[in-house]
Amino acid sequence: MPPARSLPWHRRRPTAPPLGWHRALAPLGWHRALALALGWTRRRASPSLLLLALTSTLLVTLVLPLSPAVGHPGGGMSPPHARLSADGNVVTVEWSAPPDDAAYIGEAVDIFPPGTMEAFLTGPDEALPTDEEVRELSTSAELEAYFLEHVQVHQDGTRCPGEAEVAADFLEDGAEVHFACPDRIAEVDVRVTVLHDQDPRYDTFGVDGTVWAVLFTAAQPEHRWDATAAATGSGTIPLSLVVAAVLLVAALVAWWLFARRLRQVRRRGPTPGPAGVHRQAGGVRRRRRATSTSVRRV
Repeated sequence: MPPARSLPWHRRRPTAPPLGWHRALAPLGWHRALALALGWTRRRASPSLLLLALTSTLLVTLVLPLSPAVGHPGGGMSPPHARLSADGNVVTVEWSAPPDDAAYIGEAVDIFPPGTMEAFLTGPDEALPTDEEVRELSTSAELEAYFLEHVQVHQDGTRCPGEAEVAADFLEDGAEVHFACPDRIAEVDVRVTVLHDQDPRYDTFGVDGTVWAVLFTAAQPEHRWDATAAATGSGTIPLSLVVAAVLLVAALVAWWLFARRLRQVRRRGPTPGPAGVHRQAGGVRRRRRATSTSVRRV
């Protein structure tokens, strides 16, 4: 048998190009392609879906309990905050809150009339405190006594004496409470019950500049704080870096799983269409040629 001669380039039939990712997934439809990328089957969830679910659960576990929004009874996004720091044997608690919550303390010490807090939320503006009333609250002995009663620090079971320092504009800048303890600060117990007398649903979000964060609630108003970890940063990283790392890992895992699924689609070949006709151009051409040959034979 003589060797087969190759056809000239102008008489050669074009071959179907390799399927790209968009052509490989096009016959599936967007909803089937999404299900394929997530690894979902009718019988069970594949390991890819389980890994994505695990990553999402980890992210929610890290972020949701530390979300500041959970501390405000009215559902606001900025609940009261207590930032802790230590210098030698002195612990400083910086307390701040939105103006409506700070005004609620003014009602608690009988300097602001009832309804002042509601005026910040719903009005009217005439019920808001004047600059003179704000100065009266900020310089009052009642406000200092309130913070010394509702913010406490204990070292080895002994209460540390405190001194309150209220800002000139308490509604905007809050207050600081300094506690002088007998020994150098290592681990102390911090108790915050601010606004619990007005509404037990109030929570104070406690932070120290590291990943450490707690909620001072009416049910659990006291927490142990390790000042040495906050000072040296040992074993702690900023919360933003933790969230960013989790998101990056989730994105890399999702992309790797999608690429793996795409390779599986390419290995399976083209998807058959209606009446058994292949969507690939070469398959359709061969089917038509076989049909025309059978007609000629008849």
